[in-house]
Amino acid sequence: MSDSASPAVPLRRRSLRGLGPLSRDDLAANLGFADVAAEEGVADIMRPGALRGAARGRNLDSVAYTLFLRIYPVIAMVVLLTQAAIAWVNYNDQYRLYTERAEVMATLVAASIAQPGWNRDPARSRAALDALTRDPAFRYAALHDASGRTVVAAGQMPRTRPWELAHVSADLVPAGGTRAEGSLTVVLSTAALRASAEKQAMLSLAISLLLMLTFVATLHRTVRRHVIARLKRLLVAMREVEHKRWATVAMDGEFRPRNEIDVITQAFNNMVEGLRSGDEAKQLLRDLAAAHAKLEQANRLVIESIGYARCIQSSVLPDHAALDRAGIEVAILWEPLHLVGGDYFWLEEVDGLSFVVVADCTGHGVPGAFLTLIVATALDRLLHERGLRSPAAILAGLDTMVRAQLRQDGRGSESDDGLDCGICVWDRDARTLLFAGAGLSLTVIRDGVAERIRGEKRGLGYPRTGREVLPERDVSVPVAGATFYLMTDGITDQMGRPDPARPARLIGQKAVTGRLAAHAALPLAQQVAALEVELAAYRGPEVRRDDMTLIAFRPR
Repeated sequence: MSDSASPAVPLRRRSLRGLGPLSRDDLAANLGFADVAAEEGVADIMRPGALRGAARGRNLDSVAYTLFLRIYPVIAMVVLLTQAAIAWVNYNDQYRLYTERAEVMATLVAASIAQPGWNRDPARSRAALDALTRDPAFRYAALHDASGRTVVAAGQMPRTRPWELAHVSADLVPAGGTRAEGSLTVVLSTAALRASAEKQAMLSLAISLLLMLTFVATLHRTVRRHVIARLKRLLVAMREVEHKRWATVAMDGEFRPRNEIDVITQAFNNMVEGLRSGDEAKQLLRDLAAAHAKLEQANRLVIESIGYARCIQSSVLPDHAALDRAGIEVAILWEPLHLVGGDYFWLEEVDGLSFVVVADCTGHGVPGAFLTLIVATALDRLLHERGLRSPAAILAGLDTMVRAQLRQDGRGSESDDGLDCGICVWDRDARTLLFAGAGLSLTVIRDGVAERIRGEKRGLGYPRTGREVLPERDVSVPVAGATFYLMTDGITDQMGRPDPARPARLIGQKAVTGRLAAHAALPLAQQVAALEVELAAYRGPEVRRDDMTLIAFRPR
């Protein structure tokens, strides 16, 4: 499908796919033509396929002709009637002035004739009438005595239509008299007046025709330029939209609509943008649906793999009842942040000694889980191949083996991973408990009083800096009446909002220890379960940020 526009129309075009053909009603409704679309002309334009002809201007040319035929006769009739009325008024004014002039002439001549005994001197009266004949419009004049008899006449009464003559008369009243002794009748021709009126009418008609032609030409040019041409651009754009080429119509550089066509153009552009956005949205939704399906498939495979990895990691962890025969009660909370995690614990009895180990490896999830496998392998070798029994010695050996396994012995290593670890060794026969920690501490609760035995402030397995301080000796811890807790920082570093008006803060070691001390009288399993519930309540809507591991134990 082509994405080019007709060179005659300045369109901005965007090619997208995805929407079906537009119906007449849909397009008309979006343009605000819902009521007008029922009209015959708009219905023809909106008919499927009609936009091809509209794009070539045929429909709009017929619109221009229709406008011409509807407007021109009205304008012509109004102009002609106006000019005819003006000509008639002018003619009547001229005729009135002409008649008044004739009356003045007749009055003056009558006054000159009205002398006592005027009817006895016809020669004198004829001289006065002869003076009237010098007027080019003169046709006939007659003097009548008091009885109405014609005394003197000049000219000949014309036989023509009455409206072509002007008849005036004046009474002959002698000076100082009050009674008329006769009358003077004068008949003038209005041919000159009529000829002047005809010339004026022809001139007015010519001027009217010139004005009408000028008006029609100007109107035609203006309509074609400012209406028809812009409607053609709209129709060409509609044709493009019909083929799902999202063309918009330029508004002649105007940012605000100035007339109805600008409003229609702006509405059309908004409609096109909406259709384009809808088409893009549909395509995006299809792409997202396809990507989501692929993501779900990939996620399902990853979850299945990690789920299987959890089975493997769980199988590496010791049995919770591993120290039952050694006379140690144990309760365990092990909850990775994800399906697998970087926290690890070790429970084993070797040569009458019970080992309780908690390790917090770098990171969580799959990377942390890989480190726990390295730690498990190292602990097995240290206990069974090298026969180490001292917690401090085991930590030192674990430090060396993890660093070597991760190839972090030399400088410039890209890896920077390790672990924190706490180890307790219970000698059942001697009734002694030894502890050594690197980054982890041992919490002891005895008679409701909590004590924290800190390990060294460093981790194991990280690249050497020359400032490492490993535990050099074991710490002997009294056992009588005591309960012991080894935990990772995932327990104490949980965020919560005890006061909603204040920012979230860590629960901390002190608060966790206080909660454990509050439940010290309960069996260990109930203590651990109660702590887990209280931690969840403390977090509230906050998410957990790390793996959690807690081992509670006490010799029976």
